[in-house]
Amino acid sequence: MSAPVPGRRSSGWRTVNAATTGIVAGVCGVVIIRSVFGPHIVVVGALVGMLALAAGVGTSWSASSPRRRTGGLMVLPGGRRIRHRVHPVAWFAPVVGSVVAMLAWAGVAHSSGSGWVQAVGALLAAVLITGIVAPLVPARRAAATCTASPADSEAGRNVDLEMVANGPVRIRPRWPVGVVARAVGRSHGPRSVVVTITPDRRGVVESVVVELASCSPFGLLWWARDVVVPLARPLHVAPRHGEAGPMDSVLDGAVGDAPLRVPAGVGEPRGVRPYQPGDTRRAVHWPATSHVGSVMVRERERQTDDPVIITVVLPSDPIEAEAEAERVMATVSHCLARGQPVVLSTLEAEGRTVRLVRDRIDLGRRLARAIPAPSASSTEAGTAQRRRSGRRARRAGP
Repeated sequence: MSAPVPGRRSSGWRTVNAATTGIVAGVCGVVIIRSVFGPHIVVVGALVGMLALAAGVGTSWSASSPRRRTGGLMVLPGGRRIRHRVHPVAWFAPVVGSVVAMLAWAGVAHSSGSGWVQAVGALLAAVLITGIVAPLVPARRAAATCTASPADSEAGRNVDLEMVANGPVRIRPRWPVGVVARAVGRSHGPRSVVVTITPDRRGVVESVVVELASCSPFGLLWWARDVVVPLARPLHVAPRHGEAGPMDSVLDGAVGDAPLRVPAGVGEPRGVRPYQPGDTRRAVHWPATSHVGSVMVRERERQTDDPVIITVVLPSDPIEAEAEAERVMATVSHCLARGQPVVLSTLEAEGRTVRLVRDRIDLGRRLARAIPAPSASSTEAGTAQRRRSGRRARRAGP
């Protein structure tokens, strides 16, 4: 499963967003001034509109600026960005509807000239502006913590995560994707919620990205931000059970030379050999042991208990690597179902791992941690980077 990578926001979208927010803020300022002080205060209304326009442009531009640090997670798989700052969700319809309502009421107040109409218009404007702006505060303070999570799953299956939110928020999983959940309950204090995610590919998931949104107090506009929530324990997502295919496997028929030997417990006696780690005490041949002076064990002729050694080589392309992992999952599962021991060799982040597969859960974890072999270009780039770092260290030295 690919992890989020750093990214940037385009300046064109920032400009459009800032201009739109500034125009809306300016119109709202003019409408409020005309509704409260009457239609004759033209200069004050224009001044307030210009100030609101400038404030809206500046606030939107600063809020939509790209993050300076590149160490954080910025872009999700598929090009979707992680938006750490609070932002409105589907703001066009609520904002435009509120502006139209205030403009319509301002026209009614201007034509009637009654004081109570202007007072009601001011109250309407206050309610609409509060409903649009007020959810920004709880959305900014929203937080969630994962209290319980499973350790194993399979790609394409639903996984339930138990979380605790600090307020009434809406939780939408963004990576991995999942079902929208709502943290409901009392008005104050933490509340528990079950969030369902569906990992689409194999891998080890240590944290999830969720969108926390709030629309309180009036439910007029949703404000949200993305939060990275660490899981209670790593989630190993095994590949799907694909179709078994041919494998380049080798039977370990060496006598006493296998470091992960699975001794045969049945079959015709073949002879005796020195004791090796992994042999059971029942296989010890005591007469030969007393004669030779060292521990000797019985060797059997049956070869079906010898482990099958399978080396997993994943291609660099993610789709091809997923298909290869599914094929290995199906083939090794069939071997385990027949009682055939399997020694799996996989390349992990810590290095090459060669170990006996205990069961299907262990197989899924091994394939979840497996990574493709590094390409020649990436290896050369890493070597060049280490050489440049060494030169800088020597120049900086005494």
